[in-house]
Amino acid sequence: MQRRGTRIAILCLLLAGGGLAGFVARSADRNVQRLDQTRESKSTTIDVLLTSIATIANAQQAYTDYGRRDVASLTRVSLLVDRITTDAAGLRATPESPFSSERLEEFWTALSALMGAESRARERLAGGDDLGAADAILASAREHVNVLSSSLHAFRSIELQSYQTERAAAVLRSRVSLGTLAALWAIGLIAFAVSPWRRSAQGDAAGQTADIPKPPAPVVEALPSIDLRALAALSAELSQLTDQTALPRLLGRAANILDAHGLIIWMGAGSELFAVVAHGYDEALLSRIRPIARHADNVTAAAWRKGELLTLAADAGGYGAIVAPLLGPEGCAGVLAAEINDPRERDETTQAVAMILASQFAGVLAASPAASTTSVEKPLDRQAAAS
Repeated sequence: MQRRGTRIAILCLLLAGGGLAGFVARSADRNVQRLDQTRESKSTTIDVLLTSIATIANAQQAYTDYGRRDVASLTRVSLLVDRITTDAAGLRATPESPFSSERLEEFWTALSALMGAESRARERLAGGDDLGAADAILASAREHVNVLSSSLHAFRSIELQSYQTERAAAVLRSRVSLGTLAALWAIGLIAFAVSPWRRSAQGDAAGQTADIPKPPAPVVEALPSIDLRALAALSAELSQLTDQTALPRLLGRAANILDAHGLIIWMGAGSELFAVVAHGYDEALLSRIRPIARHADNVTAAAWRKGELLTLAADAGGYGAIVAPLLGPEGCAGVLAAEINDPRERDETTQAVAMILASQFAGVLAASPAASTTSVEKPLDRQAAAS
């Protein structure tokens, strides 16, 4: 069944890879088509503009060489200027490379100057000044026409280089993507083909196709279950507690529920933790416990700093530790440290119950942070302090 699932997963990956390859190829093809269409559109527009500019230049040359300034020539030049303006607007609307934008701006500057000369020529022609009109558009504007031609040729050259670079990059990306997907597809096909072959060979050698039996899983000793009825009864009593002197007794019931060797409640004051109440340890030894600094390198201080449950692996004596934070509206006020028989400190249910008990004790101690430390019972060791 496991091999069958593996083969199905490989097949799904192959199908997904094929679909991705088709998508990449289609996207690359569309990108190349877009570049080709943009290039063709720009080339057509530039050809039309250069033809119009050449016609104006020829009229200007005829005026310079032969003094030809008939009204028909002036009218034709005026119409060509209007046409160049319209066609150039379409050229500006298409995307351009950053390197060619400067040449296009030069073209528009010269075109603006030519349009101004054409406007002045119309005014003089309307006023009957044929010679002044001819000079304005056919003589004075020759430099603007030359700039139009040179800047447009430079624009075309730069755009062609940009087009060739972008197209080559798009084709390369497409080939690399398809090549990578093809290699992955080949690897998937090999894996798909080899997996059932190995299974068949094993079946032939054994004279059957049955799966090889798996070794038995290691037996894990089950932990005694948590007494949820006792937990519920303790939670109810803690919620109604008014006498703080009953805390050690209730802490003993909590220890029984957790199957803990001992419990200590640490409360924070300033930058230190103080042991305020305990069960399972000698009273004299508890009174000699020194405060734990907030920055101390141990699990008790770390649980207080982080405000989260932490555990400590069992030592040579077979005892581990669970340290649960006492959380309240103001943050983490302290911790409940439980010395636990190995391997219960790794049991998720025990950890969850420890958090529940910690929240119950946090609510009780919130009304009286300075709980009594005088009721303690048995010896304290490294794991009890969870340090």
